[in-house]
Amino acid sequence: MDLMITSKVLETVEGGVLLEVRADDLQVQAFVVVAPVDMEVVERLVPITVFESGVQVHVSGVHTTTDIVEQIVQILENMDPNDVAVFLCENTIAYGESLATLGLKH
Repeated sequence: MDLMITSKVLETVEGGVLLEVRADDLQVQAFVVVAPVDMEVVERLVPITVFESGVQVHVSGVHTTTDIVEQIVQILENMDPNDVAVFLCENTIAYGESLATLGLKH
């Protein structure tokens, strides 16, 4: 499935940005950061109110050894409106490719 993906920066966060992402008719928020795959990082980034609200939080480690575009699109295809994604990028290369995939030039 080919998604038309656009994003805008909502705010900067520790190690990256929080984006509002539109993928066709889907609108979600996504944290894209350079950080290790660690649930403590997720807990620092995502406000407790998000977890308490009942929306799904999708967490993915993004590595340059994988197809980043495919990985991000698969996650977006499995999200519901108002869900939150957290992309934990292993380095600045993965971070840049993730932002580009999400329709944001850095």
